[in-house]
Amino acid sequence: MTKMTEDDRNTDQLVGIRKMIAEDYADAYALWKKTPDMSLQEQNDSFEAISRLIQFNPDFCFVAEKNGQLVGTILGATDGRNGTIYHLVVAKEVQRQGIATKLVNLVVKQLREVGIKKISVMITKRQLTGVAFLQHLKFTKRLDIETYSKII
Repeated sequence: MTKMTEDDRNTDQLVGIRKMIAEDYADAYALWKKTPDMSLQEQNDSFEAISRLIQFNPDFCFVAEKNGQLVGTILGATDGRNGTIYHLVVAKEVQRQGIATKLVNLVVKQLREVGIKKISVMITKRQLTGVAFLQHLKFTKRLDIETYSKII
C-alpha cells in the first residue's frame, strides 16, 4: 500500500489562479474589507473603477480560488511604460502557501511579455507584513520620490 502524502490529502484544497472578471468584484471587495490596513477609497475601488481597470488591463488582473472561494487578488496595470500592482491580498487563512508569490510572478511574467521592464507596488506604510513580503521578492523602496494625489 502506498503511503498518502500531504499533497495527496490536500488535493481537494488546491488553489487555482485565473483572470479576474468584473463579476468577481463583490467577493474581492469583501476580501479587501477584511484585510487589516487596506486603504480602500470609493473613487478608486468602486465596482465601476475596478471594472474599468480590468477592462483596460485584462491580462494583468487575477484572482486565486480555493474550494470555490475567492482567497486572493492582484490588480496589475500598465501605462505602456511601467507596470503597477494594486490590491495584492491573500486571505489570512491561506497565507504562507505561496499564493501571493504566484500572483506577483504571474503579473510580472505578463508585463514582461508586453515589454514592461519596471514595476511598482502601491502599499500603505502600515502594512508591515506586505513590506517584508515585497522585500523578500527583491522589490526596493524608493526614497527619492513621494506620491501626491488629487481627486478629480
